[in-house]
Amino acid sequence: MANEKLRDLHLFVMRSALPFGIGIVNKARSGGLKKIMNVFKSEDPFSEFQMDGETSAKSVRDTIDQIIPGLGHPVVSVDVTVEENHPEYKINDRDSLVSTLKRIDSDLDQLSQLLNDDSKKD
Repeated sequence: MANEKLRDLHLFVMRSALPFGIGIVNKARSGGLKKIMNVFKSEDPFSEFQMDGETSAKSVRDTIDQIIPGLGHPVVSVDVTVEENHPEYKINDRDSLVSTLKRIDSDLDQLSQLLNDDSKKD
């Protein structure tokens, strides 16, 4: 559980905080405090700073990944679900598996026959 919290913090820092911070630094370099204050007056300053810093943040993440792979671009865990959607076949049915394998075998035989016919024409 603590591991997940640390991973979530790492993801947040790399995806959100890093571009945000670099965006603020970029604005400060290009226009000083006045430009930063103008962004804070906009509708969504967080997104604006993030967008401004994303390119530089990607470079930083790439550099970090060269030093320690996976640190700059952390691996994201995903939940994978598979929905079987074969109305003409009953999944998990031994007979349907056998019929599918026979169909594949037949298709391979046809393909092999076509390839042999083409090679005889040359």
